[in-house]
Amino acid sequence: MKAFRVLVAGLALLVANFIGIYVGFLTYYAVRPGNQIAVQVPIAVMFSVLLYLAWTLVLRLLPFSRLHLHSTAEKGWAFIASLVWGPVVFVPLHYFTQGYLTSVGNIAALIMFQAPVNAIAMLVAFKVTQPRTALDLPKAARPASK
Repeated sequence: MKAFRVLVAGLALLVANFIGIYVGFLTYYAVRPGNQIAVQVPIAVMFSVLLYLAWTLVLRLLPFSRLHLHSTAEKGWAFIASLVWGPVVFVPLHYFTQGYLTSVGNIAALIMFQAPVNAIAMLVAFKVTQPRTALDLPKAARPASK
């Protein structure tokens, strides 16, 4: 189950990346003429992080707790899995939509986008979903000790 959980989390990160990149492109397309990278990348980063956060929140709220990553090691492996899933999914997707194989440069660009964005997405999801203790609360909000 651990390997499946890691692979699913990596795939969820990749799907968040693809949707983020696509939404960023649509935003660029709507506001042309402008610098594509200056418009597309911030939108893609924001959507990738928010979509992965939504994924982790849905896993915690619905009865899918078996898919929720449990340890730091699992989170690390899910990060690596997302980088491996990138070319595995992107190359055939590009071939079927464009009719030719993508370049190595496109795969490198995807990985250069994924690495920092997925690290940020996983850190945000971890911080939002980790259990709170009384020590994490500001002093005014802490329960009174007896």
